[in-house]
Amino acid sequence: MARLFFLLVRVAIVVAGLALCPASAEAPKWPPDDPGQGTAKVEITTAWAGRLRDIREFADLQKAAGAGGRLASIENAGDAPHAVYTWTGAGGRGAMRAFVYRAGGFAAILTPADSAGEIIVNNFGAFVCTGCSPPVRACGRRPSWVPHTLHWDTFDCGCTLTGPQSVRAGKC
Repeated sequence: MARLFFLLVRVAIVVAGLALCPASAEAPKWPPDDPGQGTAKVEITTAWAGRLRDIREFADLQKAAGAGGRLASIENAGDAPHAVYTWTGAGGRGAMRAFVYRAGGFAAILTPADSAGEIIVNNFGAFVCTGCSPPVRACGRRPSWVPHTLHWDTFDCGCTLTGPQSVRAGKC
């Protein structure tokens, strides 16, 4: 009877784990295609960037811009193969470049038309805007590729904002 109980407990744990951690979506096509849409349908401004904080998929970033972007380069070397997409804001107002990683993660660096500084967002909730009032430096969730031996605070998050890379403790 005890064996049956422990077996049922194990099955329940596995089922609960599968429910909490669903199978991840397929990795994006690699190398990616060039949508050839380098002009966004929106002006890239500080206010518009604020709406990107909860985006978790690159396709949603493209949808928010109203254009797929222009594929500027593909980097297959190193520890984090990635593609770089670029946009110019509507009417030439602002610019954005996004680093899309082979595993599906992304980071975007925006140069808004109404601010002197850059804004960084990524798919794990980071939002860094030193030119905002008040300034914002939110690191978001610890991404899976950051070693758990690092302290996840403003000291280390600066090393990881733009995506997977060889992470070492210390200033970047």
